[in-house]
Amino acid sequence: MRVKVIMPKAPALIRKKGLDPNGHVQLFHTMNVNRRIGKYMPHLTGTLETKLKHVRTATEIEVLGPYAKYQYHGKVMVGKAPKVQTNKPLQYTTTFNPKAGPYWDRALVAAEGSQMLEDIQKYINSGRK
Repeated sequence: MRVKVIMPKAPALIRKKGLDPNGHVQLFHTMNVNRRIGKYMPHLTGTLETKLKHVRTATEIEVLGPYAKYQYHGKVMVGKAPKVQTNKPLQYTTTFNPKAGPYWDRALVAAEGSQMLEDIQKYINSGRK
């Protein structure tokens, strides 16, 4: 007796399961990161983490604003346009976001990466799209 198993090619299977860069699992993860990352961002007026941060694509969260880049890198910028980055670290206000600091994405992954993996697995297991 012979058994023939026909399976879809890996790219088609990945796409079908929503695991490709534009898939529903990726979008779920990006939205989850967008929801969680604010507490690692500086918050003086709240503009950076609320009005200037948005999901651009299923794989990108964009933070606009002329000061977003130096806030992200955590270094003081000096001079007139174009400003030059110094080696002096920024002093973040932590009144609203005690975890605020540079490299928000890295801080989020370090602190909540395992929980986000669990969130993705629960989402996949739920069968939602």
